[in-house]
Amino acid sequence: MSQNRVTLKPAALLLGCAVFASTVSVSAYAMRLAPEPAATETMTLREALQRAIASDPAVAASLAERAADREAGVQERATRLPSLNVTGAIKNTDSDVISTPFKDPTATTSGFQERYDSWQLGAELRQPLFRYDLLARGRRADAQDQLAEQAFIQRGQALVIRVAERYLAVLNASNELALAQSEAEAVSKSLGDVRKRYDVQLVAGTDLKEAQAREDLAQANLLAAQQAVDSAQDALDEVTGNGRAQLFVLKSATELPALDSLDAEVWLTRARASNPAYQQALAQVAVAQANATSRRSESLPVLDLVATHGRQDMSESRIGSKANSTEVGVELRLPLFAGGAMSSKVREAQARLAQAQAEQARSERELLRETRRLFREVQTARAQSQAFQRSLESSQAAEQATRYGYEAGKRTITDVLNAQSNTVQAKRNLDRSRYDVLLKMLQLKQQAGVLDANDLTTVDTLLTSN
Repeated sequence: MSQNRVTLKPAALLLGCAVFASTVSVSAYAMRLAPEPAATETMTLREALQRAIASDPAVAASLAERAADREAGVQERATRLPSLNVTGAIKNTDSDVISTPFKDPTATTSGFQERYDSWQLGAELRQPLFRYDLLARGRRADAQDQLAEQAFIQRGQALVIRVAERYLAVLNASNELALAQSEAEAVSKSLGDVRKRYDVQLVAGTDLKEAQAREDLAQANLLAAQQAVDSAQDALDEVTGNGRAQLFVLKSATELPALDSLDAEVWLTRARASNPAYQQALAQVAVAQANATSRRSESLPVLDLVATHGRQDMSESRIGSKANSTEVGVELRLPLFAGGAMSSKVREAQARLAQAQAEQARSERELLRETRRLFREVQTARAQSQAFQRSLESSQAAEQATRYGYEAGKRTITDVLNAQSNTVQAKRNLDRSRYDVLLKMLQLKQQAGVLDANDLTTVDTLLTSN
């Protein structure tokens, strides 16, 4: 099992800022937003991220959550510092005093009645001198800072992935639409050719019906493709506010990048060191360890330096007085018995620690499994892309041969339409696989905890305008 103690690394802070805004300054309290380009301009993937930072409510929520989470560490450290309390009171007293020394000789009772005003003011300064868990409180504060930062980084990387997924989804849907339009045009042309051949009785009526059926199917697919583009643009617009902008596209001749390391162990090492979810699991163990120490300390002596100063004025009373007092001393408190509650709290804390350690072990196993899976998926996606490229070339050659056979009267229109459909499907598979390679690479970097906005700039270098 990895070590449980977690420290906040400066690199984590830099990564968190780089994720949310490499060119846009982000802090837990303020964010300077880049000017938004006009909606008619072509939007790069990096610009889409900048727009998301400027317009996505999830970003504002994440900044606020980070600011709130960081206060847990501040509050924890405050328990080790001096505390100063001021108390005051103004009173009006109506009393019936029975007292022999103040007996009125002419009265039948011993004492007197009076009503008077009084006030008092005091201040107490308390500095903890000894708590068994003072060091544990410091470790807990550091771990709580770590939890806040790693959660912030995790949400930032999720934003990068969300923008990339939706941007690439629009590109893929647009490709699907272009293919559907191309297929519909090709089928319509084939239908026109079949009608001419049917009119001169060169083909049977079944060929005409088959061509018409394919025409209807192509039109239905075209409508579905258009709807898919609209949905993808809506999703992109949700995070960027500019989902209808012209986007850069991935050309079929563009060579896809390779991973910077083809060794799975390298990615596993990176994931252990940087994955935000796993780092939070480590921090949770550190918090649970500090809690267990604090619970044990509750049955041990507590030593405080206490300084008090007070003033009191009861001079309006017949037996009143004015007093100023200052006290400085050491206060010792030793809990002896609380009905078994302290022992119960210790057992609870130990159980919570065991739970956190088990969750850490589970998180580590899940981390390694997911990292291996994504690494394999990147490699598989690249291999599939190459295979689909060869499949497209074969489908195009087969379609051409089928057309020659149809023109020579050796193949039917059904054969031609099937060949066209195979070519379109091969092109569709190739486009999907190429976008899948890019997305899987980003997801692998997210899993390893090394994803930042610069990775979107790298993808932008592969895209070109229409």
